[in-house]
Amino acid sequence: MATHLRWALAAAAVAGVSILSVQQTGAMWSDSAETPGATISSGRLDIAVGTSESQVEAYSFTGLEMDDMMSGDFVQRPLHVYNTGSVPMQYRLVSTELGADLPLNLRVAAVSSETDCLESGDTAGKELYAGELKSAFTADRGLAVGAWEILCFRVEMVDDSTSDDEGSATFTFQATQS
Repeated sequence: MATHLRWALAAAAVAGVSILSVQQTGAMWSDSAETPGATISSGRLDIAVGTSESQVEAYSFTGLEMDDMMSGDFVQRPLHVYNTGSVPMQYRLVSTELGADLPLNLRVAAVSSETDCLESGDTAGKELYAGELKSAFTADRGLAVGAWEILCFRVEMVDDSTSDDEGSATFTFQATQS
């Protein structure tokens, strides 16, 4: 009987130590491992506009000007949009501000080359927007890293305006990571 009692006391002691260790760690086992360090770097989202020779973030679109416009007159010029960042992007024309109350319409088309956006005549390409200049916008367009696209902007005087009216337009583009 003494042998049974010793075995019972030994089992109770082992069980007590096990219960105490489980309550302290919350688990009956644990393990860990280390891995070599990994390099994490951020990408850069950047859009630029301009010509085939010059790309900037704030471009003065001086080619899109015409003096003494009358009803039916138009001017059209290409604008290059570049992904100068390090990540693929979606971009779009989000707004247009017109500094005067001029009756102008805008047509924006994606073209394959500058020759598709001649100073006179109709524009080839995929139409992205057609309507009043002051409410212009386009849907998202994708550009890979280092890629560019040519947009053809056509501004047309819809009705004759008041004599000597003059205004400038600001086109605002937005880029997001794709």
